[in-house]
Amino acid sequence: MAGTFDNWVFGCDICQDVCPWNRFSTPHKTSEFAPNDDFTQLMTNSDKKEWLEITDETFKKVFKKSALKRTKLEGLKRNIAFADET
Repeated sequence: MAGTFDNWVFGCDICQDVCPWNRFSTPHKTSEFAPNDDFTQLMTNSDKKEWLEITDETFKKVFKKSALKRTKLEGLKRNIAFADET
């Protein structure tokens, strides 16, 4: 499986890319679906090294209401490391 994940680190990544229904999607204005400020800051100011150094406290804060919390911090770091293998 090494080298087959490209830059995908969580299942939702690929689902959004391959779902045929997404061709009908339009931007939303629903505030409940907007990323929280902690997530936005992490996404815009971090590289892979910083992602691998995220603490459990930061993970819980940033992904509190996210599907990513299902993978847990350990799983996210495992996936990041695995995606990096080629």
